[in-house]
Amino acid sequence: MNYSSLIRMLSFSGLIYAGAMVICALAAMIIGETAQLLVFITTAVLMATVSAAAMILAGTPKRRAQPSDGLAFMVLFWFVSPLICAPPFLMGVANSSVITAIHEAVSCLTTTGHTAFLPEDLPMPASLVMWRALLHLIGAVATITFAATILAALNLDGPGIHRTYLFSLSERSFFDSIPRVLRATVMVASVCILIVFAIEVIGGVSANTAFLDAVSAFSTGLADPQAVNRDVTNEARAIGLIIGLLLGSLGLFVLLLMSTGNMRNWIRDPELGTFVAAVVMFAILASFSGLSSFNALGWAVSSLSTSGIALVSPATTHALPLALQLAPPLIGGAALSASGGIKLARVYVLSRRVGQEFLRMGFRKSLLKFEFRRRVQSDRTIMGVWVYLVAYIIACVGGLLVFSFSGSGFENAISNTVGSLTNAGHLIGLGRLAGDEVTQVWLALGMILGRLEVLAFMPLLTASFWRR
Repeated sequence: MNYSSLIRMLSFSGLIYAGAMVICALAAMIIGETAQLLVFITTAVLMATVSAAAMILAGTPKRRAQPSDGLAFMVLFWFVSPLICAPPFLMGVANSSVITAIHEAVSCLTTTGHTAFLPEDLPMPASLVMWRALLHLIGAVATITFAATILAALNLDGPGIHRTYLFSLSERSFFDSIPRVLRATVMVASVCILIVFAIEVIGGVSANTAFLDAVSAFSTGLADPQAVNRDVTNEARAIGLIIGLLLGSLGLFVLLLMSTGNMRNWIRDPELGTFVAAVVMFAILASFSGLSSFNALGWAVSSLSTSGIALVSPATTHALPLALQLAPPLIGGAALSASGGIKLARVYVLSRRVGQEFLRMGFRKSLLKFEFRRRVQSDRTIMGVWVYLVAYIIACVGGLLVFSFSGSGFENAISNTVGSLTNAGHLIGLGRLAGDEVTQVWLALGMILGRLEVLAFMPLLTASFWRR
């Protein structure tokens, strides 16, 4: 294991967090939130000092970093980052629980977005809401970058649903290949946020609300935790959020397809087709369950993106059957997006493969080939998707058992399990979450496991992986 490279990458991440804290400190100073100003400044200085010192002491790596080092960094990033980002949630608000602060940081970084605090009893300072928004942005960019680099390099998904021409292995070090993908992801994020922000501001929405909506839409999370309980009534805001959620659900996929210049291929792409089909199907099912056509469409987009933004009155959507509420987040968005779930590409691959197997039952000697994005896939590559599905099912069953033994009823247990693994905060029960540190720990682990896409976590359980 290339520990010097890992330390340098984690130190670089620490410097990014320190810069984000400085931004929040400036906001707290302008608003006049003295307590939050002191917390952000103190934590930023401490984090910048530790990160810079660690980067210097680690020195220049003496050997080339491998994809396995990238996997180790991705895992350490999701476990270490919440510890770095937790202090503002511990000292910047009336909270004495370290577990709750870490849980809050995990929720923001993984773009799950729910909160263990009760906003009606404990309103969040404006600078802390901005901190949540910045963590959502950092988490979304990190998720997409990891998917397009580390997961693509490890080829965990058979047909390679994470592969992109933006990434290629460097001859010097694995981490040298990441900046190009990172720049593209930041560019896509900036454009998406600007589009939503402009639509809402022109439509009369306040700049503060428009910014939080834009961040929430791209990150498919909840920068403002109260957004899960307030339905959208402004037409411009609804249009902006729907467009933002569509872009956020597709993520880097939008840039990759539009950069080809071939609109026909863009429209006929299987991942985009699966997304449209899923939205239409769930909208129809929701309309049969009592929602109006427009509300059903808004709920389907919000739920499929795993964002939980209340485009429709929560009282209405909560009346939908539990199975219908859980199904869209389980699918999720595109592979190169910040949304959770199994991902659209895997659903497409599995559905096509199952269809072929049914055909083979009637024509046992037939030769059928399977293509994904104009590439013929072998049985061995398809097996990777089946293995992922089995691992995901095992994770869901394990989570259901854990939450059940922790005292949750069946509906809460399954909602918390699916909500954490798919990073869909609106599914997580918030009623008894405040003060329940055991549930918060299990939720935090589930959210991180969801960001690791379950299967990527398996190699870390072997001692041989860390001895390489």
